Amino acid sequence: MEQFGYLSIGIIVSYLVGAIPFGLFLAKIKGIDILNQGSGNIGATNVGRVLGAKYGLAVFVLDALKGALPAKAGMLYLDTPLGPEIAGILMGAAAIFGHLFPIYLKFKGGKGIATSAGAMAMLVPIPLALALLTWAAFTSSWGFVSLGSLASTVALCSAQAFIALKSETQGSMYLLAFTFLATVLVWIKHIPNIRRIWAGAENRVKDSTLWRSVASILLQLSLGIWLGTVVFFTGVIGPGVFTWFEKLCVTENPPYWLPTPEAYKANTPVGFPNPLLKEQASRLAGVVVSPAFPIYFSIQVICGFTAMIILWGNQRRNPAGTLGKTMLACIGVGLLLAIAGWAWEPKVEKDRIERARLTDQVLLQKAYNQDLVQSALKARKDFTNSHLVSLGLNMTSALGMLVGIILFAIVSAKRNVEPAQAPLEN
Repeated sequence: MEQFGYLSIGIIVSYLVGAIPFGLFLAKIKGIDILNQGSGNIGATNVGRVLGAKYGLAVFVLDALKGALPAKAGMLYLDTPLGPEIAGILMGAAAIFGHLFPIYLKFKGGKGIATSAGAMAMLVPIPLALALLTWAAFTSSWGFVSLGSLASTVALCSAQAFIALKSETQGSMYLLAFTFLATVLVWIKHIPNIRRIWAGAENRVKDSTLWRSVASILLQLSLGIWLGTVVFFTGVIGPGVFTWFEKLCVTENPPYWLPTPEAYKANTPVGFPNPLLKEQASRLAGVVVSPAFPIYFSIQVICGFTAMIILWGNQRRNPAGTLGKTMLACIGVGLLLAIAGWAWEPKVEKDRIERARLTDQVLLQKAYNQDLVQSALKARKDFTNSHLVSLGLNMTSALGMLVGIILFAIVSAKRNVEPAQAPLEN
């Protein structure tokens, strides 16, 4: 009961802190009533548009702290029967609500992006990082801060949903509910922006060297990391691990820390690797490589989405004709095939485990049962087939991405030698 009282006080204080209109105060110092300038919003975007980038950045940091400090305080100092996440969530949500509906300004507040980002940084840092990447990609290439903000909330929820489904913990589900609630509130506050975007009347960020540099850096990093990951994992790590383990296992004097099971010294059943020690090498390599696949595919998907966002935005603002459309199509196909490979991977892992299980049953028998041998051979064939499908998806994804990169280089070279086209206006 005492903790409930402390939590109630914490929620009230968090709301009051979140309601502090830092944008209004900084504008007042400059002698400007921000409520009657630009969009009339007290948030960082409008302050930056009216007063300049450094003031917009200052407001963003201060508004982010309004969400970060209450959320962190709740997690550190307050606990509930449902876990420490609940206190952090409730206090972070109260701060966001305070920014959206501040009591000091008759409940007319900002859009909640910066305050939400601060709270999320304490509660869900990895999804937030992906959300910020999405925001930077959309804003720098499409030119709309509001569009970047809306897209970032979708990325935030998607990433947290993925984490929640994988971890299956109560805390992660509470955090998913929190990100969803914050997203709904942000979208509600952005309804006027959505209408302006749909009508083609939304304000763009100024076309500047800074935004062009952000887009260029993100695009080159995304394509470079995507290509490097595929080449390194598929061409170096995968084959290298299998070759290394085979050298360790298929030898007369294996290292003392890698004992050879007695079953692997017996006569090889028909259809099994010969010598059987190759099976040990394959098994060990699979155990090492399999855990890396989620990271491998997630890097591809994140980089692919980032590249598509930027290239699509650039194509709309500065069309490159058929060549640009082909480039987009190739990158898109590469991304879709990477997603398909990720979705197919559980099937490969299931077949790998089944192959190992039936193979062990065969090898642990003193006299090989032919029916069991045939079942094991079928499981081994099923794994081979599913593995070949995975390799095919991986190779065709890499091919699409590589062709897209080549076309991107050609488009970039043409733009460097031809007169620049004016970006599309609203």
